[in-house]
Amino acid sequence: MRMISRWNITVVLVISTCAVLSGCMGDMQWSEDVVLADGKIITVSRRVLYERGGGEWASNRSGTKPRSQTIGIPLATNKVIEWTTTKISPSTWPEIPLLIEIDGDRPVVYTLLAVSLACERYSKYVFHNGRWVEEALPNSFPIRPTNLLFGNRENLPSHVSVEEKKRRNGGVYRRTLKQVGPSKLVCG
Repeated sequence: MRMISRWNITVVLVISTCAVLSGCMGDMQWSEDVVLADGKIITVSRRVLYERGGGEWASNRSGTKPRSQTIGIPLATNKVIEWTTTKISPSTWPEIPLLIEIDGDRPVVYTLLAVSLACERYSKYVFHNGRWVEEALPNSFPIRPTNLLFGNRENLPSHVSVEEKKRRNGGVYRRTLKQVGPSKLVCG
């Protein structure tokens, strides 16, 4: 009978732990159908890179958090434009992409970022002249429902349909995730 060394047990435990924690997987990728304001459906590619950290065990049992998010947005010219998170909250979480629109031939991405323990701020990015530019939002603007997946990502399929996204986003999430607006700063 062969003896199992303490080192072998340690290796097995580390590998098992990494298999469970998304931070050891490195990133998560999927494609997603997005319904634009005009009713047209486009398919975007999504990627989330993870890192260690992310708050209390009670609300984040994996011990990991997103480091950045990237969205590949197809244009009518068969070119794909990539948007990547640029802002990080005071607690080091990246902004959350919530809404994509195509304004003429320019992609637009709306995000949400915690700016304090009680306040979040929406941002708007427009692809213009070959680069992403943050466009200032007015203090108040019309509400727009979100069209990107922000909800449950457990057992995520490689392609997320509109129906699957509605199911995953339909939980008890806060209103600031389910819509963009009516004000750029939401506190309370």
